[in-house]
Amino acid sequence: MLKMSFWLRKPNANQDSLEYITIDNPKVDKSRKFEWGNRYVCEVYLPNVERKISPIYGINLIDTLCLASESVKIYLQGLIKRGYTVSEVESKEPWKLEKLSDDFLQEKINKIKDNKNISWEDKEKILEMVKGGFV
Repeated sequence: MLKMSFWLRKPNANQDSLEYITIDNPKVDKSRKFEWGNRYVCEVYLPNVERKISPIYGINLIDTLCLASESVKIYLQGLIKRGYTVSEVESKEPWKLEKLSDDFLQEKINKIKDNKNISWEDKEKILEMVKGGFV
């Protein structure tokens, strides 16, 4: 399990809160059978979200972790775009995440749509999560 800790400050707020993002260890999804073999799945738990993100699927352990970490990056980028400040735990120094361009979300959506390693059903789940990170 991967656990990231950080300070989060809401826009126009004077107080930070210690938050965590947790990515479960990828494991073989035994509940579903795929034509092309086993698929790995892991779940991402976000701060201040009552539900976890839809399961993240990949064709192997590394692919699954990469997709999960990309979803976390998109979530954090969405927070920054809405005016939140994300900072280091020890130094409280703000994270230097890249600034989003206006077409950042569309670029990510196109990249997911064009990925031939992800089934259409999984693409829909990922796209729903990506769009939800920017609302």
